[in-house]
Amino acid sequence: MLLQVQECFKCAALRRKRPPAMMTTDIPPRWLRGVANPAGATSALWSFRLPLPAKLRRNAQMGIFVAAQAGPAPQLSAVGKDGTVLASTRLEDGEPCAFLVPADTHHLVVTGTGNGTARLGHYPFSKIGLKLHAFLHGQFDESSVVHRWKAAGAAARTLRGALTALVETTGGLTTRSITRYQHYRSRFVEDFAPVPAPESAPRLAFISAAADIPTDRLLACAKALAGQGDPHFEWIIALPPERADEAGDLTKLLRPAFSAFATCPLQIVHAHTPALPAQLQAALVATQGGLICPLAANGRPTRDAVAMLRETFAHHKDCALAYTDEEELDNMGAPVRGIFKPAFNPHLLYASGYIGHLFALPRTAAVQLGFDLEAGAACLYDVLLRHITKINPAQVRHIPRIAYGASGPMQPGFEPAEQQPAAAMLERALGVPVEKSADGRHLRPRFPLPVPQPLVSIVIPTRDRADLLGMALRTLIDKTGYRAFEIIIVDNGSVEAETFALFDEIRAAWPHTLIVRDDGDFNYPRICNNGVDKAKGELILLLNNDIEVIDGGWLSEMVALSALPRAGVVGAKLLYPDRTVQHAGVIAGLFRYAGHWFAHAGEAAGGYEDRLLVRQNLSAVTGACLLIRRDVWNITGPLDAERFAEDCNDIDLCLRARHAGFDVVFTPYTGLIHHESVSRGKKRSKAHRERLKAQRARMEECWGTSRLVDPHYNPNLARKSLYATLSDQPEGPRDPRTSAI
Repeated sequence: MLLQVQECFKCAALRRKRPPAMMTTDIPPRWLRGVANPAGATSALWSFRLPLPAKLRRNAQMGIFVAAQAGPAPQLSAVGKDGTVLASTRLEDGEPCAFLVPADTHHLVVTGTGNGTARLGHYPFSKIGLKLHAFLHGQFDESSVVHRWKAAGAAARTLRGALTALVETTGGLTTRSITRYQHYRSRFVEDFAPVPAPESAPRLAFISAAADIPTDRLLACAKALAGQGDPHFEWIIALPPERADEAGDLTKLLRPAFSAFATCPLQIVHAHTPALPAQLQAALVATQGGLICPLAANGRPTRDAVAMLRETFAHHKDCALAYTDEEELDNMGAPVRGIFKPAFNPHLLYASGYIGHLFALPRTAAVQLGFDLEAGAACLYDVLLRHITKINPAQVRHIPRIAYGASGPMQPGFEPAEQQPAAAMLERALGVPVEKSADGRHLRPRFPLPVPQPLVSIVIPTRDRADLLGMALRTLIDKTGYRAFEIIIVDNGSVEAETFALFDEIRAAWPHTLIVRDDGDFNYPRICNNGVDKAKGELILLLNNDIEVIDGGWLSEMVALSALPRAGVVGAKLLYPDRTVQHAGVIAGLFRYAGHWFAHAGEAAGGYEDRLLVRQNLSAVTGACLLIRRDVWNITGPLDAERFAEDCNDIDLCLRARHAGFDVVFTPYTGLIHHESVSRGKKRSKAHRERLKAQRARMEECWGTSRLVDPHYNPNLARKSLYATLSDQPEGPRDPRTSAI
């Protein structure tokens, strides 16, 4: 059930103070019966009955609510039969809000409306239910039943996508999500069976800084270590000077946990200063094991953590760094959610230190690196930054299994104590200025532009639609700060006088403009390839004719990233005209093909672990705005005009670049609006759908997309979801993996 709160009859025309987080629609909600100030009410409120489908459901369900002019501080509450408020949420004027309606809800109440007349409606959320509702009540111009049914289907798909995005991107844990994770955990966490032989891999040495960790947390960690299926480890705890006199008591407390071990793996050492790097350094020096694993002792490893780390180094002799997934624990130590990570992702590491709590590296490397006092609370991040510069990306293995539980609540990015030193360490590692996000949790290295600035050849395919193309070209010329570019317009059979007048206008405004004529049938890759053939630039930018520039720094950002070592392709965050997400990266293998994850999410939505807010490596980006170096194009291009005439060609190009060893980088720091499909239209004929189906079948032949788990996704996440939801079961191998395609 999707619910919408509105006042009077101001249906889809909601007045908004800032860009909306959900697309407007021609489909009105189903209105619920409301009563103002029912008997017994002690304050101004409106009460609404639940629709029959909601009453019949026995489990909680998510609803979407929107308040419009409903008073200064409207609040929506779910109320039980006895009048108990079961759940509440604050509503913002004109801003959609997802809200979990508890199973025992009897009716809904809107308070804080002042003297307003609130209305409450709901949308059926099933595909057929929403389409049927749209057919019966939607505001469409089509008069025939067939055309109205088609229009209703298109509008319902768009609305359902927006509503789904809002539901899936609503933050916070719910009883339902916790229960679902715990059910998943009971089957697919702590299920790693192999135990490597002692001689097959080095002994694992956990090193911990006791600092201010309470003794009960240390004891819980000791018990978790004592329960390891693989006993080939040691645990070195370093005490700061102020806790030095606790050494004897701690030994007496923790040693009994290891009574079943032939030799107790526990050792307590003393640090000369209380600084975190000093404690870890003291523990490191005391180790004997060949693998070093920093361990935050206020959490706990799973019982198979040692086995899976040692097994990784046993089977991958060149492995220089291994890290795992982890989970969040509540204040009682119960697991509440998993945190599932991508394979090695350098740009995400720069931005948010995503590798997290449990990783292991060879002792020789750890000793050589050491823990730097200047790094402070970010000393582990600093070690990772320095370590990855000395190894090949193929030597980094991600184990897509949970091996550690961290005390929550956990947020993506850097903790407050880490933020300043992390920025300083990243500046030192990269040699460039680093900016912090507004909340300090994420970092943005400001990579410089190359000198001299390379020429960018902007290739724009088009056919007529002078109004749309004019918007794209004028904003490109007027607002783009990076000026070393040429425009190559590939005209695919335009016939309208307005189009040719626009060409003359643009050539006068930007003399570095070339018009290339292509009178063949529409074949997007062929058209783009023809433009690239005429390009003079060191960089090639494929740009749709429906892209509007709203932030002048967009091209400078992309060019700077393209100049980095290993960079091959750079993609940009694109928004729909209503400021919801159109493109924030492509995940290969979604829906047995590929998908724009978090499509229709709000402009400021963080997505999974805030990944929509930061730069990161990905496997593919959209060709609607794709920057590629000329040398990479010469190796991996051109676009495949034979097999992928309309679809898949941009993803295929990106995967070829990845396969050749180049990086594909996504950046959110671009201000671009994508008026998607306006120039060619959204409607697809049966023949068109059949062509797309055939092209996707060819993608399967080339890349095995039905089985592919994108290295920058995770096999524990659903491949039939755009929103990185937990899968019912692992959807691919959970073996240690690199980021290679």
